[in-house]
Amino acid sequence: MNHSRDAWLACAAVILLAGCSGGQGTAGRPSPAAADPINFPLFSGAEVLSSRAWRQTVSSNPGTGNNAVLAQGAGTYVGHDVVAGTQALMPSLEAWLRDIDAHPPNGYASSAQGNGVEAVRSHTRDLGIDFAVFSRDEDGKEHGVVVLAVDPQTLDERAGPMLRMIGKFKLLPPMLRESIDNQVKKQTGFTVTELTNADTPIGAAVASLDQLRDFGGRGIVLIDAVKQ
Repeated sequence: MNHSRDAWLACAAVILLAGCSGGQGTAGRPSPAAADPINFPLFSGAEVLSSRAWRQTVSSNPGTGNNAVLAQGAGTYVGHDVVAGTQALMPSLEAWLRDIDAHPPNGYASSAQGNGVEAVRSHTRDLGIDFAVFSRDEDGKEHGVVVLAVDPQTLDERAGPMLRMIGKFKLLPPMLRESIDNQVKKQTGFTVTELTNADTPIGAAVASLDQLRDFGGRGIVLIDAVKQ
């Protein structure tokens, strides 16, 4: 298996689902006390490690326009991201995701269907990431929720070099960053700049890896969004 290529595919998959499409985000606000502001059930016994509120304005982008959580197209979205830790093993988290995907919580519907999604999952699961996508009507507006199960140890083992490269990206001169962004976007539909922006939903999810390493277990990341 080409883990380097699959690492990029996994990141592209999460980008598509979590919705960074080149907009300008405002700084997230960490909660003074960790709580879960998203009306969606966590894995039983999971401990909330952090939560942030975010606001992001996105523009139309053919490469990422069909993402799930920002499915309403260009505009301003608000939402939250929640990081929770659990000592449960990844097979248990994957089984939990499949169960809630088949039996969504009251008021929600599963939003990720079809063979294409399963192909993406086959890549992400190999790297220690699984996901499910849901939506519900909220005061006449569509409210999207992405649920990610993350095994940071597996992700480090199989995509560590790529993740460390991303961490060094911000240290490069602007001209080099732009060149790399353009090349990566042609291949994946997103830019590395989007992935490294912690003030966006997906950037916050990627940033959660450090928390999960410190926690010493697996993680559940919830990301929700509603268009204003």
